[in-house]
Amino acid sequence: RMILFKRLSAVLAASAALSTLLAAPAQAQDDERELGWAFEVDLGALWTGGNQETNTLAGNARAAYLWPKSELIFTGGGFSSESSLTTSTAVGTGQDDFQLFEETVTEKTAETFFAGARYNYDVSAKFFVTGVGDWLRNPFAGIDDRFVFGLGAGTRWVDNGKVLFTTDYLVTYTTETTVVSDPFVNSDFAGLRLGYGFLWDATTSTNFESTLVADFNLDNTDDIRLDWYNGLPIDISSVLAFKPSLRLLWRNDPALQLVPLFDGPGGTETGAVFTPLNKLDSFFNLSLLFKF
Repeated sequence: RMILFKRLSAVLAASAALSTLLAAPAQAQDDERELGWAFEVDLGALWTGGNQETNTLAGNARAAYLWPKSELIFTGGGFSSESSLTTSTAVGTGQDDFQLFEETVTEKTAETFFAGARYNYDVSAKFFVTGVGDWLRNPFAGIDDRFVFGLGAGTRWVDNGKVLFTTDYLVTYTTETTVVSDPFVNSDFAGLRLGYGFLWDATTSTNFESTLVADFNLDNTDDIRLDWYNGLPIDISSVLAFKPSLRLLWRNDPALQLVPLFDGPGGTETGAVFTPLNKLDSFFNLSLLFKF
């Protein structure tokens, strides 16, 4: 994973360099906003034992540094799920004379990880410029590594202390490695990204947050990706919240999988064929959110 480490380091280094270049003039213009770091971490887990064994861990983290007219945001997280299947075999002469042998096979049933960095700089109260870099691994959707870098601008349509609604539009460059290589698809391509961000303080203890990211591949116009997230943090205390969330990942032109080919039912394997994976992945999570 040395290549992965180098690429992630490049994302973070580019974001840090961008913040260094743009933060200084921003600090000189406006001192009205509260400065400094803010952190959020949410954790979820599921474990079962006995006759069936499963193990699922999920977590997300967000760190943001605020300057008077700019902000630098880091995000990361993911989940991994494993299940164990135990097969029992008895060897002996009958019910009163046998020896039991058990074999347990553990396999990963789901896995997704992501990381990203974003820098926003306010040109005016309504308009901002932005730069992003993000990474995704979703092997069960056929994605081994995907890196997206983008530059663009955004509009802050509503920001009244209770409701925040923004849209942004970026030019992007994507480099992607799939689990099964498709010889007819370029792994590096330019694209366009459109998105929105919505935050609503519904009550004094409940917020609703929603984001949508739409990526368009300019090299293959059939390749459209959507990432839609909705969360409902409910405060338990000033530092702790209960958070249900739903994330949908949709791709019109999904990655391929390699499927064994047989000459008939119960017949001989003669080779393999390429088939597309499902277009939609859904992630529903219940977690505890810690705010610092």
